[in-house]
Amino acid sequence: MIVMKFGGTSVGTAERLRTACSLVKSRVKQKPFVVVSAHNSPTCRMTNTIIAATENALTKKPDISKVAELQRTICKELDVPVALVEPLLEEFQRLLAGINMIGELSLRSMDLAMSFGERMSSIVFNDVLCREFGVNSKRVASFDLGLRTDGNHGSAIPDKTSYPDIKRNVEALGCDVVVTTGFLGKGPDNHITTLGRGGSDFSGTIFGAALNAEEVQIWTDVDGVMTADPSVVKTARSIPELSFVEASELSWYGAQVLHPLTMQPAIEHNIPVRVLNTGKPDHPGTLIVLKTTATKGVAKSVVYKEHISLVTVTSLRMLGTHGFMAKVFEIFGKCKIDIHMIATSETSVSLTIPSGYNLEPAAAELSKIAEVLVEKEKALVCLVGQNMAGVKGTAARVCGALAKAGVNIKMISQGARELNIALLVEDDDINATVAALHSEFFE
Repeated sequence: MIVMKFGGTSVGTAERLRTACSLVKSRVKQKPFVVVSAHNSPTCRMTNTIIAATENALTKKPDISKVAELQRTICKELDVPVALVEPLLEEFQRLLAGINMIGELSLRSMDLAMSFGERMSSIVFNDVLCREFGVNSKRVASFDLGLRTDGNHGSAIPDKTSYPDIKRNVEALGCDVVVTTGFLGKGPDNHITTLGRGGSDFSGTIFGAALNAEEVQIWTDVDGVMTADPSVVKTARSIPELSFVEASELSWYGAQVLHPLTMQPAIEHNIPVRVLNTGKPDHPGTLIVLKTTATKGVAKSVVYKEHISLVTVTSLRMLGTHGFMAKVFEIFGKCKIDIHMIATSETSVSLTIPSGYNLEPAAAELSKIAEVLVEKEKALVCLVGQNMAGVKGTAARVCGALAKAGVNIKMISQGARELNIALLVEDDDINATVAALHSEFFE
């Protein structure tokens, strides 16, 4: 069995969705288990439209017309009976009416709202696969297959004890292909949960682990994992092979192709992951495995995360004082704030925080024990590759390339395993930084 996960752009238009269905049919002998995202194209950004309609329902008359129009349009383009998705549209309307009535939008309600994109997309995909391509397939939502999670709405963690149930339920279906929803599970209270934005990739490897799949294929709109963001570096090229560790580092530091948690189930069960392009199905893409074959280059890729905040905590009380750092991290932990990079001196500690966090409560608490400076609009740029380990002069090449490009480095970090060199720069310097490093190490 293989798992084939199709991202939103791979099912975003009638043409792309039909291509995806033909790819599934061509692999029927391998018993594909198909995971799909919500439709996503320049004219049909389903998840974003659902979120906007849900948020608007708090203060305005509930209106699902844009969501319904997008879904009905793609159904008509694919000759899918609109009646198949109408019950879900009606359920979505009722949900928005309830949000409007009580004037409250909880994380649980938002998870339920966001589930409609994947649920409708999987219905459409399965209908086309059966009716137009003649494949013996069945569609079952991921949570009905048994995928359980914790109750952390918005970024739920899968419950590994549900794996045997998933395997048993899939085998009981007795069909050639199973089509399911990415991104979704059910918590202990039996309410729908989501694995976080981009969590469909994570779903792919979760099901791969549960089903003991031979391979997990992530079908997207690029030629695998690239040496850099092609929108920033036109000469970026696809990477034939990555190790699990390299892929994990790349996803953590901003590679858009992979969700940061995607590699975890693959690593635990040693399942190869292949990243492929739906628009170029013959392209080999990128194979991610436990151990890669030897390559010549020092690095594999340059990735970045923008809109990073830099928090600097300064206090003379750090000098020779036990427990000061513990207090700092306790405050960030209490505020549920993740930390990316850390740099310390005798009297200060600097930390980088990804976007999306409200730093005011943490800053207020920290100001009771130290001076606190928060600087926003920074970026983390990271050079990744196992071959950097033990190679003298790599950091010098990094700093030299950025000096020539006129980029100032605010912070620099290299882990003991020497798999990556992470740099903090201004948001405005992202393109110059990525281009300079790509030129130095890949051209």
